[in-house]
Amino acid sequence: MGANSSQKYGGTGATTQSNTFTATLEVTVVRVQGNGNLVIEGSKEVLLNGGHEYIRVAGVVRPADVTPQNTILSTQIADARVEYSGNGSIYSAARMPWLARFFLSLWPF
Repeated sequence: MGANSSQKYGGTGATTQSNTFTATLEVTVVRVQGNGNLVIEGSKEVLLNGGHEYIRVAGVVRPADVTPQNTILSTQIADARVEYSGNGSIYSAARMPWLARFFLSLWPF
């Protein structure tokens, strides 16, 4: 008498997203430092690819870098904090499942 058993499981999945985003973002001067530098903050919400994308920026700019058109390049923002986030079906698909996030939080490497 003999018995054999074999099981094979396979699966793959992938999601990719690539965006090039060029935007003009309006900011507000929230404080003027003692040396005259401007502390700025601003945000923008955009509907893109069936989801909402959020861009937030904050940092410090020198008044001398502000152009006559009242603009400044992002490369001229000191202590820049840039947040790019969103929600929607693409973000949901790309998010790691909760159980995997849990085990990775315990993994020391």
